[in-house]
Amino acid sequence: MGGDNETTNQEYMGELAEREGKRYLSYQRPSEDGEISCLISFDRRSLSMTQKGALNSKLTLMPGKKTDNVYSTPMGDLNLGIFTRNYKVVETEGNIKLQLDYDILTGGDPIRTSMNIEISF
Repeated sequence: MGGDNETTNQEYMGELAEREGKRYLSYQRPSEDGEISCLISFDRRSLSMTQKGALNSKLTLMPGKKTDNVYSTPMGDLNLGIFTRNYKVVETEGNIKLQLDYDILTGGDPIRTSMNIEISF
């Protein structure tokens, strides 16, 4: 926000599965409020990220489109619009990289967000 850049790296162990042309990555992550179960489902056209547990959310990214998303916390729900600028899947031997570039629409200036997810198997 306000032109500031922040970089965070996190690493988790999980499971990768494929069904009907979609891939599913599931893992657990700790938070201050308890464990969160995470599921990322993706193909070459879109990505969906679901979190359940200490917080509940579902984020859907589709290139060139705005999606409406809900982020639920113990303090209440936050409705967020997301505009996906770019989404790319890059596969190499034993590795998948998901490159995400999107805007979080909060009513003021959009918050530009980039995320790179690297899956090694």
